[in-house]
Amino acid sequence: MSSPEYVPNGSEPVVSVFERWATTRGVENSSVKQYRTILARSVEPFFGSRLITSVNRSDIVEWTAWLREVRAYKPSTTQFRFNILMSMFSWAVEGGLIEDNPCRGVLLPDSRAHVYRSQRAEVHVPDANVVHAVIGAAPERYRGMFWLMAGCGLRLGEAMGVARSRIDFQRRTITVDRQVACDGDTGTGKYGRMRLRHVKWREEDDRGRLVPLPEVVGLALRRQLRDHGTWGPEGLLFANVTGTGLLYPHYWYEKIWKPALTMAEVGYFKSHSLRHFYAASLFAQGVPVTEVSSWLGHSSVSFTERYYSDLLPDAPDRARLAIDGVLGLPDLAAPDGPVRLHGVA
Repeated sequence: MSSPEYVPNGSEPVVSVFERWATTRGVENSSVKQYRTILARSVEPFFGSRLITSVNRSDIVEWTAWLREVRAYKPSTTQFRFNILMSMFSWAVEGGLIEDNPCRGVLLPDSRAHVYRSQRAEVHVPDANVVHAVIGAAPERYRGMFWLMAGCGLRLGEAMGVARSRIDFQRRTITVDRQVACDGDTGTGKYGRMRLRHVKWREEDDRGRLVPLPEVVGLALRRQLRDHGTWGPEGLLFANVTGTGLLYPHYWYEKIWKPALTMAEVGYFKSHSLRHFYAASLFAQGVPVTEVSSWLGHSSVSFTERYYSDLLPDAPDRARLAIDGVLGLPDLAAPDGPVRLHGVA
């Protein structure tokens, strides 16, 4: 990871430093595109040609207020952009461009707890009838992708990247270690060609995660392989409509996902909600959050708990059921009235 070179007299604008921070640290091309979008919409319009050495804490406070009041960003969006800018300033401090990070000590009006609540409010969980209707309306060629997201919790890119070699029908597991992404290197930060790569945040030698393969999903994948086979040297289950390349997310949403929703006669929701359906279904059956977090591929159990806390079964009810199941004795049953335990008020 590179560090910024010192610029005499602090003569470099915030925008220029942000651009170098976004493009010279070896991050994924998709991340570069995201950073440039933030730069164009949230940083440059406010800071303009301001030099990085001239920015102080009060400027950051004013900037966050501008994000909320002028840009009308939600608390979670404001928090995310604030974190990005703080990282950029930390990089500048490390490289000697500035002495202190002006973001440090700045407290946003909305607490982190409020941000987490806002994120949870954005989690849409379709019910089982809707999921069945959408899967039934999906094109047969891509129906297996719907099953993988709803029945195994895969992200869209992960479902696109499933290969025959990653499916173990005998052990009933799927290895999730790759995904299809729109981040082929173009040198511009814009979306380039599609490519199959390791799941984001995974090292090249990471073996990925093992996800249980339910029987209903296994049957759908067997049908997929029987009717459509595999594509390419990797043996992928899903290719583009001509069978000559990888799927593009834009094509997926416009030509596959949205038509399926229309045919199923349900309101619009993102395909990522099928992943939320998977998580909610497991929690409803009492599957431990540690297992769910692992199968979803989250970075930590605490993230899963925060994100899905509203979906977790009620802990007191689980405690009552657990103890009643273990300690509930037949001779305490009282067909003729309540039992009064001696010494207990």
